[in-house]
Amino acid sequence: WPEAPLPPSPPVPPGSWLLLTDEHPAALGRAVALALALAETGDEALSLPQDDFGELPAFLTGRPVRGVVFLTGAPHAYHDPEDARELLRTISSVVARLDRGVRFHLVTQAHDEPGLVCLRGLIRVLACERPDLRASIADFDARSDVDALARELRADASEDEVRWRHDVRYAARLTRVPLAPEVPAGPGAYVVTGAFGPLGPATIRWLADHGATRIVLSGRRGGVVDLPGVDIVVVAGDLAERGVADRLIAEATAGGLPLRGIVHAAGVFSDDADTAWRARVLGARRLHEATAEAPPVWWLLCSPATALFGAPGGVGGATADAWVDAFAAWRRSRGLPAAVTRVGSGELPPAVWRPYFSAVLEEFVRHAELFGEEP
Repeated sequence: WPEAPLPPSPPVPPGSWLLLTDEHPAALGRAVALALALAETGDEALSLPQDDFGELPAFLTGRPVRGVVFLTGAPHAYHDPEDARELLRTISSVVARLDRGVRFHLVTQAHDEPGLVCLRGLIRVLACERPDLRASIADFDARSDVDALARELRADASEDEVRWRHDVRYAARLTRVPLAPEVPAGPGAYVVTGAFGPLGPATIRWLADHGATRIVLSGRRGGVVDLPGVDIVVVAGDLAERGVADRLIAEATAGGLPLRGIVHAAGVFSDDADTAWRARVLGARRLHEATAEAPPVWWLLCSPATALFGAPGGVGGATADAWVDAFAAWRRSRGLPAAVTRVGSGELPPAVWRPYFSAVLEEFVRHAELFGEEP
């Protein structure tokens, strides 16, 4: 997140903006403040109640606007992943009704809440599906003035993901992260979710080869794994359902064995939006709750790269991936271990997976930050 001051822009004539909100009080208040800030530059702010979003095309007919701005409410309103997903559905319904040539701006005040940060996945997908919208997401902290938001909108800058902190503007950038040499996992208990998917066999073998005492495997339908010298426990069930994660942790720590690591790979390769969201997002939330009293030494979350690069038709998966990214950062900000590794698709043979996983695990064990910190 390097600093990225707004570029100088030529004067533009006054225009109209359509301001939409989720009707949370915080969002409504910021919409009013933004309307006043835009009015100071001669711009007009229009609004449409959420109950009338279905009339959006007719409302915009004959009303040319410079952009449509959707402002979200307070972050605590979206701490529950189900509430976050409902917000995603609302915003997606708005986007589906926008004509070509209207820029779409998403404005959040996330405070690192995964339920709002995950919306960056939507922006990535829109870049593939609807490049004509030039969709962007701008996140503001409480100390950034609403005038900064007005300047951001009027500048019509090219960045599609920015953050304002203390009235300083930052833009998202990809950077290279060095990987460290391999170290063994060591004795102890480990939990692997999605254990019977493409990543499972190589992951289980890697842990066994590096001294794991017990490996607890999670899968919707279960399976059979036999590794001499390692205590293998299989817990079948839907990880998103309450109680399944608790069973996993109870089995792992039975007899006083310390929980050393978790590999969360459930739903990584699912193309179904509901399955991806339940497995990746709700599954991670359930594991977080189940380990609240005794967190593991490390936790590796596996995720595709759709939150970074987008994929046509992949809003559900991309937002789930973005939620996982934000969730890892949210845990780290609270002193809890978490990191994300990107995986491709298809069956990965051990010859490919082992050295890659080994290097990533080393970074994780040494508490390396795989994603940039909040500016």
